[in-house]
Amino acid sequence: MHFLPPFIRCAIWLAIGSTVYVASFRCVAQKVQLQDGRILQGKMMTMSGVAKNPMSVHEDDEKNQSMPILMVHDDLRRTFIPKYFLDNIIDEGIENQIRIKPWQNASNSNRVISSVGPSLGIDPFDKFGRRIYRMQTKDGPLQVVQCITEITPRYAKVESWRGEPRWDMRLATSSIPRDQLAAILAQAVSHDDPQEWIKIVQFYLQSERYLDARYELEAIMSRYPQMQGLETVARELKQMGAKRILEEIQLRQRAGQHALVTRLLENFPPEEVSGETLQQVREMTNRYAEQAARLQAVIVELQANARQVSDEDHRALVQPLVEEVVTDLTQNNLNRLVAFIQLKDDSSLTADEKVALVISGWILGAEGANQKISLAISLLQVRDKVRRYLREPLAHERQTLLESIRSAEGADVVNLARLIAHMPPPWTIPQEGVRQFGAYELTAPGQSENGDFRYIVQVPPEYDVYRHYPTIVALNGAYNSPQQELEFWTGPPIRKETKEIIGSRRGQAMRHGYITIAIDWQKPQQYEYEYTLREHEAVLTCLRDATRRFSIDNDRVFLTGHGIGGDASWDIGLAHPDLWAGVIPFVAQFSQVKKYVQHYWENARHVPFYFVAGEKDGSKMSNNAGVLDKYFVKRFDATVVEFLGRGQEPFQDEVLPALDWMELSTHRRQGSPSEFRCMTMRPWDNFFWWIEGRNFPNSVQPASWPLRSARPTQVHGKIPKANELIAKSAAEKTTFWFNPKIVDFSQPINITYNGRKLSKVRSSIRPDPEVLLEDVRTRGDRQRPFWAKLDVP
Repeated sequence: MHFLPPFIRCAIWLAIGSTVYVASFRCVAQKVQLQDGRILQGKMMTMSGVAKNPMSVHEDDEKNQSMPILMVHDDLRRTFIPKYFLDNIIDEGIENQIRIKPWQNASNSNRVISSVGPSLGIDPFDKFGRRIYRMQTKDGPLQVVQCITEITPRYAKVESWRGEPRWDMRLATSSIPRDQLAAILAQAVSHDDPQEWIKIVQFYLQSERYLDARYELEAIMSRYPQMQGLETVARELKQMGAKRILEEIQLRQRAGQHALVTRLLENFPPEEVSGETLQQVREMTNRYAEQAARLQAVIVELQANARQVSDEDHRALVQPLVEEVVTDLTQNNLNRLVAFIQLKDDSSLTADEKVALVISGWILGAEGANQKISLAISLLQVRDKVRRYLREPLAHERQTLLESIRSAEGADVVNLARLIAHMPPPWTIPQEGVRQFGAYELTAPGQSENGDFRYIVQVPPEYDVYRHYPTIVALNGAYNSPQQELEFWTGPPIRKETKEIIGSRRGQAMRHGYITIAIDWQKPQQYEYEYTLREHEAVLTCLRDATRRFSIDNDRVFLTGHGIGGDASWDIGLAHPDLWAGVIPFVAQFSQVKKYVQHYWENARHVPFYFVAGEKDGSKMSNNAGVLDKYFVKRFDATVVEFLGRGQEPFQDEVLPALDWMELSTHRRQGSPSEFRCMTMRPWDNFFWWIEGRNFPNSVQPASWPLRSARPTQVHGKIPKANELIAKSAAEKTTFWFNPKIVDFSQPINITYNGRKLSKVRSSIRPDPEVLLEDVRTRGDRQRPFWAKLDVP
């Protein structure tokens, strides 16, 4: 009988404890925590600029110049952040990772690929870890045979094959499909020697692929039954796998996918799972059972009380709302009825009063619940008129509806704002735009000679109009389509061999519960971003149209794009910083001629940026460095990720880190900052939080470049204390917009504009239903609408 050698048993146990077997490679690494909660791991150093060669930075340089940038190098990518963001060094020491080296015949040519053009297609890896990479070059298409020469839990080192120009690039191991990775490991590591085979188990452990590690270990145990000492490890792997399943359940719960969570809990494997994990599963299961029982009890009580409403006319009027609640009540909106739940057994309340609590709470939210049945019925009618107003294209019809709303009981601006925030999206989705499995293809009506704009949408599993969803707005590049840009985030739909779609997309945006919108924003045969009104209009028109039709969380809208779509996202993000929770440009480069990004760099103070680039993507990093370095020096919320040896490609391996960045609590639109200074140079870049300007001087149309004398105009807004606003703008006409987050309407409001105090405005700024409704109708933002406005002059 053979026993597993002691050092191998120890290796596995140490791997479980996050230390690793001595055959792995060693390097000095640090684990650092940032102020926003992120944890980065790798070799850390400070730098003076993102385009500086990190190998040329010496101690004397660090002493003699400012080093505002922190760079963390993990052998896959370099991550640059403001040094100011460093919160704590958690760990510093030797990092040990298992390293597997498949046999390859890598290139040793004197020729070197110094720049990687746009990707035209990448084949899957075969079992030997080889593939063909196709790219566009100045001389036409080029294909290069590549091979994996080293693979670790974090990265795979991919080099060119013998005879090809030398090329060393890095891929995240997590981006290699599971079946391809398993085949490569099986080919690279001998299964005839259990001491070698056990390295694959270690590899999966360090990769936190516990299920794969368990399967591999069980295969070893099956082939070598004479070996002892592995049963305990197998049980530990089952427990770690169960924890991973629980983490997935918790992720899906946060994404609002409660039906899936219920199924996963019902099928949770109870065997050989730790007591702590099982207890968490039981608690979640019990909470879901209690919630289901509470939902059913509310429905039964509501139906019983609705039948007992005293007035026959009232009973008929409330019945459609009762049916709506019975149909639509879920965990996502049950909190609206908290007043009814608390008082449903109160015998001192009549059926009329209890039903009124349901109707008013359902329409206005828990804070608007009221026991008056006449008010509840009025609110029900007002909601219908508001929905019609927001859909109505004719001004005179809207005016008629407005007058009816104004005269209705309970239709003050406070209640209207609550009603709008809690109502489902006001616009319906045309049947011709509906595709399969939560996908849509729609047209946003344009407001200019540029015409209408097409966009496609994928909603996440269990989409519910009563829940607000974070949203990704994606812009394709010159070498991919809007459909491909969408699927970068959502994954492709499941298809038969005949290409027929039979299942929904299951990519990372779907797991995390994001609505994803891809906009057809380009002209035919467009190969450069042009900084034009048409491009901005395409993006903003489609976003507003989608906001009217889908339950989008306007405080969590992220703009992203690849190639020229990345260029567009960078520019549009800076031009409209009040719209975005964050901007994620992939392989972006701003124009050296149309200098909007250079002039707008200070606007990045108010919107987070996450740039993804490739080390071999031409001179993009050095070209962008002048602006990016300013972001870091000024401590803006900016991150730059540069992959080693990579060029202009999609960077699928950065999807999960980007989503983790989007999930940070700091990446939420917070409303107007207490002070902002934003630059503008184009007529349509004219709205910043509560200041809107028209006819700015020094506007520069994109066709006017190059223009040496071009200078941006600054718009300055400040709220130094309650109800005191200071604004500076060179616009001919300015509109100030107000809501309760900006001013207290019950108190006097003081405004200083261009150094002059505005008189006679204290009594003229009052909440107005027309301002509120028109703002929601035109901008589509139902979460932060404006209640009043003031035009100057």
